[in-house]
Amino acid sequence: MNEKSLKVLEEYDLELISARRGRGSYICETSLGTKILADYNGSEKKAAFTSQLLQHMEEKGYQPVDKAVANKEGRLLCRDRDEQSYILKDWYEGRECDTKNSTDVRQAVSSLARLHGYMVWRPEEKTEYAGEDLRDIWRRHNRELKKIYEFIRKRKQKTGFERLFLKEYDRFAQQAKAAAWELEQSGYEELYQNSLKMGQLCHGNYNQHNVYFLGRRQIFTANFEKCGYDIQINDLYQFVRKIMEKQEWSPQTGDQMLDAYSRERPLADREVAYLKIRLSYPEKFWKVANQYYNCRKSCASWKSMEKLEKLTFQEEKRRIFLGFL
Repeated sequence: MNEKSLKVLEEYDLELISARRGRGSYICETSLGTKILADYNGSEKKAAFTSQLLQHMEEKGYQPVDKAVANKEGRLLCRDRDEQSYILKDWYEGRECDTKNSTDVRQAVSSLARLHGYMVWRPEEKTEYAGEDLRDIWRRHNRELKKIYEFIRKRKQKTGFERLFLKEYDRFAQQAKAAAWELEQSGYEELYQNSLKMGQLCHGNYNQHNVYFLGRRQIFTANFEKCGYDIQINDLYQFVRKIMEKQEWSPQTGDQMLDAYSRERPLADREVAYLKIRLSYPEKFWKVANQYYNCRKSCASWKSMEKLEKLTFQEEKRRIFLGFL
């Protein structure tokens, strides 16, 4: 995003006072208050769905929300000369959640549990924007891991990353197969269908970068663009996994997060079982491998090597943590 992007603000019924870069976007002080102008890669229809959801949540008492602002023509998206889409949303200044601060982490998880209580909505019988069946996702990921393994195995000149990948592949591939089998044997289908039937939605991208502390215990959750109907524990899984990776899979940290969530929204036994299955899948290993395969395979970056070394180093701690669940 560059300064030319600000030209799209002329399509809104407001006066721009000042603008500064922030988070790959522009944070704008306007005659209508603080707004954020950001790139948008989704459809106008999804933008409208998200806006209606946030309006519904606000009417139920959830605040603050980063609702989209309609332009003079009543549209939520604007396009520049290059046909890049932008969205203008309400914005609230705050500090980002500190992943090393246990109080921040607990409050973020408590806030997620409360958020899930508001994210129950069925505007129509047809369920659009439903999450993909996790069984299909894992089948695809497992095929991709095998494909990457075969590709690397046949290479004559191997990088340090490739040698380490081959060394660790069997261990993580077995974990992936075991998790997929456990998911098949669990009550996943019923849990998934019940979530859709009840109209439960996930934020879709709940991480420290989208959680802001505005003041004492007031939290602003941003960027609902990836929201959709699914098992809400998926949000908890994503946040827990990222925090645990940063905190060396500390059982104490994990216990604090689950306790904080349960205090606001008690977890059923099958939800805990589902969370454990999700955490048992080596998603980080798949992500690192997929990144390598889709970039320059001939020269894996030092960053990919660093990530692979870190996750192999943490593996024993991850296994111990899973034993506590």
